[in-house]
Amino acid sequence: MKLSISVMAHPSRERCFPYLKERLGDVPFSIDDGRGLWENCKAAWKLHDPTADYHVVIQDDAVICDNFIEKAMQMIDRPGEFAYSFYWGHRYRASFQPRNRSGIEKGFIIDSMPHWGIALCIPTKYIDEMIEFCDKLTGIPQADERIARFLIHKKISVYFPIPSLIDHRWWEHSLVGNKGSKRKALKFIDGEVEFNQETGEIK
Repeated sequence: MKLSISVMAHPSRERCFPYLKERLGDVPFSIDDGRGLWENCKAAWKLHDPTADYHVVIQDDAVICDNFIEKAMQMIDRPGEFAYSFYWGHRYRASFQPRNRSGIEKGFIIDSMPHWGIALCIPTKYIDEMIEFCDKLTGIPQADERIARFLIHKKISVYFPIPSLIDHRWWEHSLVGNKGSKRKALKFIDGEVEFNQETGEIK
């Protein structure tokens, strides 16, 4: 099983880039050039290694668990074909509570859509088809919503490991207006994230 990785980044978060490179290695970055979220997301997916089985795009406000690559590869090396999201957020709505409890008990959640785009992984064989499909969804600005519609169209379920391998820098300003402290994983594999409140750097 071979996994490739790229980062979807914004120039306003350049201070996060050294952390991501330290955690992920010398992976390619797609940096927003002002053409919009989907164009940057699309560029990040195009950075995949065509010889890989799966590719994951990680956003620049991600917190990366220890030994992420090894753990992610172990996760995707399983029977059946899935997309993977390495982040399941702490949704407080009543409709999410049964899934939250079940995920913690079983160690995973399987859903029909990714819900979040912070660390989404799909088989590389679908990337070109996904981009072509999503390019036509011009009325939808959110990149993760476009990808969700593609996965639903292809009937590809999404596997979420619980605890998550990725968490959010929830204290950072969201580029799409999502509120801070709610942008946390339901359960992160490395526990509560500690950060310097003055610099925002992860401890």
